Amino acid sequence: MTLANTNQRQRAMRGDSEGASQPVPVTQAATSGVVIKRTFNAVPELVFKAWSDPLQVAQWFGPCEVNMAVRELDVRPGGTLRMEGHCDAGSNVRIEGQYREVEEPDWIVYADACFVGEALICETLATVTFHEIEGDGKTRVTIHCEPLLGFDAFAQRRWLEGWSASLDRLAKHLAAPLPEQICT
Repeated sequence: MTLANTNQRQRAMRGDSEGASQPVPVTQAATSGVVIKRTFNAVPELVFKAWSDPLQVAQWFGPCEVNMAVRELDVRPGGTLRMEGHCDAGSNVRIEGQYREVEEPDWIVYADACFVGEALICETLATVTFHEIEGDGKTRVTIHCEPLLGFDAFAQRRWLEGWSASLDRLAKHLAAPLPEQICT
């Protein structure tokens, strides 16, 4: 990807609310996708790490009624994403995907499929950008979800609810003190 394309992607995904400090409303994208934005009190490198480290992802990812286990998280182009969990309603939930682009700490692009039981609910292409808010020590995360298959009104509502809950937990995760490192 060229520098011009990189700058274009960053400008396009930033949105127009540079000073936002908390949740930004979800919007319908100009295409058939959905966009959600959230600003975190952490620099892009730390937020990106929370998205790319399996131990951290396990702490915050998933809708509130589903405890997701990270089975595989190989955050590199061609790498695999695989998580599964069990929801309070009794169904097994599985997410499988592949990373298409990774540019640390600026963006991650991945395609994924969501299953409830053995039923495929939807497939999406997600672009996640991490934009530093200059001089503020904050990062705006923008998730642009493009439907590939089955992204009906129900799936869209569940996607929005799930990501809102996950991003709330991510904010708490990033605000938590880091565990002490023991050196010997």
